[in-house]
Amino acid sequence: MELNRRNQAVLARSFASEAEHQEIERQLASKAHSRDIDARVARARAATSAPRDVGLQDITMLSVSPILRSLHNWWLKRAERHYLICADVELQRMREAQMNIAYYQKRAAMARSARSV
Repeated sequence: MELNRRNQAVLARSFASEAEHQEIERQLASKAHSRDIDARVARARAATSAPRDVGLQDITMLSVSPILRSLHNWWLKRAERHYLICADVELQRMREAQMNIAYYQKRAAMARSARSV
């Protein structure tokens, strides 16, 4: 004999319309899915919460190349950020210098025109 919930679902299937039948199937599937997710979450919590002793053998078996690769990538990203900041500062200085040149050229032109009048 099946579980009570399944018996109710079987009886409902025999007397329900097609839409009601699909709704019942969806509810049963969502309950099974939520139970499956709950079980996965419980297993994950148990696996992460249990303290694990890391021995010397575990550490020495690890390869150094992924650590060196991540360090190298970090260094490259840092250098790229630094280069972009320096390039931005130089561009800003160049614009400032051009504005200063234009300002003094305009002032000199106005002084010349004031003298000639």
